[in-house]
Amino acid sequence: MKTIPFAFAGFGNIAKTHMTALRAMPIIKQLPLLPVLDTLVTRQPDKHQAQAEAIGFRRVTDSVEEAAADERVHVVDICTPNSRHYEDVTAALAHGKGIYCEKPVTDSYERSSQLLDDVRQRPELPEQLAFTFRYHPAVMRIRAIVAAGVIGDILQCSISYRRSGYLDPQRPMSWRLQGGLSGGGATSDLAVHALDMVRHWFGDYQEVKGEARAHVRQRPEAAGSEVLVPSEVDDWAMMTYATVSGVRGTVEVSRIALGSEAFEIRIVGTHGSITADLERDTSPAVQLVRGTLPVLPEPDSLALLPGDKATMGIAVDTHFAALYHYIQRYAGEDRYPDLAPRLADGVYVEGWIDRVLRASEEAAR
Repeated sequence: MKTIPFAFAGFGNIAKTHMTALRAMPIIKQLPLLPVLDTLVTRQPDKHQAQAEAIGFRRVTDSVEEAAADERVHVVDICTPNSRHYEDVTAALAHGKGIYCEKPVTDSYERSSQLLDDVRQRPELPEQLAFTFRYHPAVMRIRAIVAAGVIGDILQCSISYRRSGYLDPQRPMSWRLQGGLSGGGATSDLAVHALDMVRHWFGDYQEVKGEARAHVRQRPEAAGSEVLVPSEVDDWAMMTYATVSGVRGTVEVSRIALGSEAFEIRIVGTHGSITADLERDTSPAVQLVRGTLPVLPEPDSLALLPGDKATMGIAVDTHFAALYHYIQRYAGEDRYPDLAPRLADGVYVEGWIDRVLRASEEAAR
């Protein structure tokens, strides 16, 4: 069987999630190409050498450039801090490799736009951005229900994506809390997903406005340290939007919502409503103003997911489906051409977030 050897840039939690999905894939699905974990790029190759060999990696290096130059590598999977994405994607492009990149595209809208210009010069190289909520079963079902007109014309959609890991002021600094490495907080981590989903369901934006705030302003510079340093990114943001198609709504994102963690979707149409919590639900709840609820459409793209008996949990399952789709696309077998998120989709939503962040900075002066 032909293979598709991956080089992994990064060895954090998200990289390990990608690795888990790829290793499970040939057990669960029929594949056009067999994914191989070929090369691991890490800042500490000596520390991770033994574990990388146990996983099955052929090679461990500290250079993405070196990994991308290897003729045996076909795809670079980029799971590094956001500020590294520009250089890592550029290395993959320079050596003609496929690109699978974690969100956001880079640490700033300006750099993301520049990188997209370079990506567009190599249209023959398969590329995909990890907007994995497009592969969430409830998100797929909502898109099909909306397209079928089950609840009529869409009037409004409100989204609240709430996490709580950064409320504790004793949580030490990390790259995710440094503006120069992450490019943002709740906005670059969570809002990119929410804004992409709205666009995926309802089309392009006419307007996005809002504000972002940092509530925890100092943190220990390291675990156990008494030295406090500024926390540079937003903890919470609230946005209002209007789409070209006429849908209006709100997007709230928070990384300090202790006790109320959820990813809530509330959609209202002229004939009814759709609700879901993506942290818990694989199917949305649908209610009609009157009449009997019809049999709801089941999108074919659900076949990308592992299935009920092979599930690894919804978070891993959505990464599994996204990577499975990427491998199909790489092999020229894309059955769902309007589903795959591209780097251009990331740059699009980052542009709107950039406007919100700039407006918040100006208001705070």
